[in-house]
Amino acid sequence: MDRIIPFLTLKSFNPAKYPNPALQWHYRILQAIALEEELPEKPEDKTLPKYSAIHKRVGPEAIEWGKMLDTLDLAGRAAPIKSTKRKAISNGDDEETKPKAKREKKEVAAPSSDKIESLYEQGTLMTV
Repeated sequence: MDRIIPFLTLKSFNPAKYPNPALQWHYRILQAIALEEELPEKPEDKTLPKYSAIHKRVGPEAIEWGKMLDTLDLAGRAAPIKSTKRKAISNGDDEETKPKAKREKKEVAAPSSDKIESLYEQGTLMTV
């Protein structure tokens, strides 16, 4: 990898140089609709890597490195640990293991027009 990394490192990277491809596609579709043009078939994405240039720079070294990885003995390495969900610890009460009941929504009755008028006359009716 010591021979590969220096060839793939960008010396000066400016993210503002690369427009958001999703936004550019959206703007292109809007422009086509507004000007009654034919809709484009595929978006232009300037963020995609230049694979031909990468292959020219490090193609043979990358292939050689991949072959070297295939020949390594990976049998001695530990297998990835799979996480398991633990069961909840209970103290013997069945109530803890039961799912909680959902709260019921209480219906609120709308106040009558007489109630609203009386509140207004008293000056206690507030607006939100």
